[in-house]
Amino acid sequence: MKKESLPPAIEALLAPSASLYPQAEDWKPTQKKHSLSGDFRLHRQFPSAYLNYARDIIVYLPPGYKRTRLRRYPVLYMHDGNNIFDTATSFAGIEWQVDEHVERLVKAKQLEEIIVVGIYNSPDREFEYTWTPMLQADGVTRGGDGRKYARFLTEELKPFIDHVYRTRPEPEYTGVAGSSLGGLISFYLGIYYRHVYSRIGMLSPSLWWNHYQILEEVQALDTGLKIWVDMGTEEGASPEETITWTTRLVARLEHQGYTCDQDLRFWLDYGAQHNEAAWARRVGEMLLFFYPRRPTLKKTKI
Repeated sequence: MKKESLPPAIEALLAPSASLYPQAEDWKPTQKKHSLSGDFRLHRQFPSAYLNYARDIIVYLPPGYKRTRLRRYPVLYMHDGNNIFDTATSFAGIEWQVDEHVERLVKAKQLEEIIVVGIYNSPDREFEYTWTPMLQADGVTRGGDGRKYARFLTEELKPFIDHVYRTRPEPEYTGVAGSSLGGLISFYLGIYYRHVYSRIGMLSPSLWWNHYQILEEVQALDTGLKIWVDMGTEEGASPEETITWTTRLVARLEHQGYTCDQDLRFWLDYGAQHNEAAWARRVGEMLLFFYPRRPTLKKTKI
């Protein structure tokens, strides 16, 4: 059987002589205080033909990755990757503890071993994480490069990760998640790339973007995904309004055919604000919803 070829841009990245090839590095500590737990690889300044900025990509490998050379693993891609593992790179020095959650839940035999790919954000974050542009109060239009970011993730980064690491590349094993605007872009990836990503994580999604247009887009979302939505009760300038719009989103997802506690999970986090500490508290439950460990059947003697 003929081996499927990679996109030309990825072939160029993987060529031994390519000067742009983002070589994997074992993570090495710097002078800053780090908080990484587990086995990591860092690809510095991963380039893109679609985006204005290269960015670092940090890859968490599960405990069994080195022990078994044949096993392949599900992959969760997470936006704002600089915030999810390490206090030294995270916003305000607070991280999501995704690595600690995975290590703890795998050890407890509650979670499947997974690869987590953290995609660092860039100075164009607001543009990359929004699907549609928005005219702001100052008369300036911002955002709307989400399609370019989606192509970077799907056509450049994912093929690279699938080539370099032992992944399970099929959609049923592939997820994408983020918070705030990262939750927003995850939703659009679920709409337009459902053939690639089947697990969609929206932590405190920025529903307000472009006058809550996301609610009008729900009708374009097919069933067959696993969707996580959460929100704190103390988020936004008007928390009551934020809660109202979030519950409307969940209601529309249910109208579209999703069922809470089956293929849809909604967590209203009482007292929680819009910050890394709140997302760190909830992300472990999202991981369990996406990749619960399946019970193994014991062999019986005949």
